[in-house]
Amino acid sequence: MQALSYEDLNSWWAMTPGARRFANTIMNAVDKHCATVAHLPAEDEDGFTKILTEKIKKKHISLIVESFKYDGADDVEDFVYSLTSKFAPNFLRDFTKDSPLEDLAKQNSFAGYVIIVKLKKKFNWLSSAATDFNKKNSGRGGTLIFITSEENPPPNITRLADFLTPYDVQFFAINLLENARLTSQEKLYTSTLAAKLSGKSAVLAKNLAKTELYTYGFDFIKTVLPNFSKKIFNRAVWECQVQFLLPALEQTRSQLIEKNFRQLEGILPKTDEFGKTLDTPWDMELRHLHHYGGNAQLFQYSDWEILELAYYARNDLSHLKIIELPELEKIFSLAGY
Repeated sequence: MQALSYEDLNSWWAMTPGARRFANTIMNAVDKHCATVAHLPAEDEDGFTKILTEKIKKKHISLIVESFKYDGADDVEDFVYSLTSKFAPNFLRDFTKDSPLEDLAKQNSFAGYVIIVKLKKKFNWLSSAATDFNKKNSGRGGTLIFITSEENPPPNITRLADFLTPYDVQFFAINLLENARLTSQEKLYTSTLAAKLSGKSAVLAKNLAKTELYTYGFDFIKTVLPNFSKKIFNRAVWECQVQFLLPALEQTRSQLIEKNFRQLEGILPKTDEFGKTLDTPWDMELRHLHHYGGNAQLFQYSDWEILELAYYARNDLSHLKIIELPELEKIFSLAGY
C-alpha cells in the first residue's frame, strides 16, 4: 500500500479540519509536559509520528524527541523498566510507593524529553497510564505520548475517530483527485465513495481516491485490499449512487415533463395502482411517465430512451441494485454534470 508523501501528510494533518484538531490536542499535551494516549489507524501511525515530531521540534527547540517501540510483556513494571533502561538508566524504582508511572514522573526522569511510545499490541495498563504519570508530573518531568491502534481501545484516550467526520476524509480525497481526468461531479462521487471505503484512515483514502476507483470499481479495490468484501463494497457504491443519482434522476423527470407537458396533460387525469390521483403532469413520477406515457406513445424516440434509462435506474436503486458505469455516466451526462 502506498504511503503518504510529505505533501499528503501536510494536507491531511494541517488542512483537514478533524485531523488538524486531533494533532493540536496532542500538541497541547506536549505544551503542558503531560502524558497522553493517541489512538489512530495502524497505517497512519508513522505519518502522524513524523508530523508530530516536526511540530514539536519547531515549537520547542530545546526539547529532545525520541521514539520508543514497545511490544513486551503486558506489565507496566516491565514497560517502565524497558523505557528507563534506554532513556533514563539512572532511574531507581521505589517499589514501596506509587505506581511505576507515578514514580517515573515524580523523579523527573525525562526532563527535557518527549518520548513517543508506539505500542504494538493491546496493553491492559494503558487505560490508566497517562493518568498515573500526570498525577505526579511536576511539569518538568518530560512528556510521554502513547500511540496505539488496538481494537476496542479504552474510553479515556484521544481517538482520531472522535475528531473526524466523513466530510473530513471526503475533503482529503477530493484534493487527491484534483488533477484526475474526471468531471467535477465524477470527482465528488469518487471522493465520497473513497471516504466510505476508507473509514477514518488517510492512507487508505490516498490509495483509494483514484480514477481507477471510478472506472474499474471492485476490480481496482482488489488490487489495494485483496480481502475486501464485495458485499460491503456494493453497499457503499449503492449509498453513493442514491446520494448522487436520485437528484439527477429527479432533474431528468422534470425536464421530460417540461418538454412534453401538453401531451401529458392530454392523457390526464389518471388514478394509479395505489389510488393516487394524477391531475397534472407534475404529479407524475418516472413510473407514471413510463406506464401512461408509454401506452399513449406520446414520447419521441430520443425522449423515450432517456425515460427508459431513468426509469430502470430509479427502479434498480429502489431494489438495492447498483448502476453500472455506462448507465452511470449517461445519467451524469443527462443532468449536465
